[in-house]
Amino acid sequence: MRNGPVPVVFTDLDGTLLDNQSYSFAAARDALERVRASNIPLVLCSSKTRMEIERVQQRIRIVHPFVSENGAAAFIPPGYFSFALPEGRERGGYHVLEFGWPYHEVVNVLRRTAEQVKVPIVGFSEMTVSEVAAACGLSMLDARLAKLREYDEPFRIVARDPSARDRLLRALHRAGLRFVSGGRFDHAAGLACKGLAVVALRDLYRRQFGSVTTVGLGDGPNDIALLRAVDVPLVVLNPAGNTAAVARRVPTARVTRGAGPAGWSEAVNEILDGFGVSAVGASCAPGT
Repeated sequence: MRNGPVPVVFTDLDGTLLDNQSYSFAAARDALERVRASNIPLVLCSSKTRMEIERVQQRIRIVHPFVSENGAAAFIPPGYFSFALPEGRERGGYHVLEFGWPYHEVVNVLRRTAEQVKVPIVGFSEMTVSEVAAACGLSMLDARLAKLREYDEPFRIVARDPSARDRLLRALHRAGLRFVSGGRFDHAAGLACKGLAVVALRDLYRRQFGSVTTVGLGDGPNDIALLRAVDVPLVVLNPAGNTAAVARRVPTARVTRGAGPAGWSEAVNEILDGFGVSAVGASCAPGT
């Protein structure tokens, strides 16, 4: 790889690196191999839980920091950076930078607020593993991992009243909760977002390398803060129809031609070409 800024890639998962229905990354395998071979930092930023993201990292064979539950926390492997990290907490073998509220607080405020404005909802905390598996197209193991939430609550509004969504959104805002629209479920969380976590990790990478170029990939409204926080934002085509709305909110972003992992691969390969990255590029990640 040529001299210059180190690329650091921040990416959403479902509908971006992973197919939104099968959760396969097969169509992105070639670009993933280039990223791995060059040891470019690949930071997964998802609404998924810590346990779910760890499982994805194992599948794609990477070990880098990651961001869970829509930006609620950044998890940094031990010894990854060569300097003392900002104040945080130790959890699950990681140094954790927390931005969101604890899960039980989010669930309590969400339920109380929904009851106050008379908007019936159903959330992961009330659903069985089997119900989560059926609703999300997950295996029983993955559904169990999806329920191991630490910060945010996925939920659905079950009211037929078309004004219910706006009414609940306004009430959650007054209660101090953030309302995030996801692919299958809405999410309630403390006032954290993917962008805050991306900025915190970006600053650590800058301290490590001196000069970095941040690349961000996402496909939905909950990725807008991530895309706004990076140098090179890329909107992965979403056949469900969110693409134009996301692109309008991030006017500097380029939209991929392909959807899902195929679009992810297209975008990442073009970025790596621009950085002169070959399939066997030089190491550029810390802690190796």
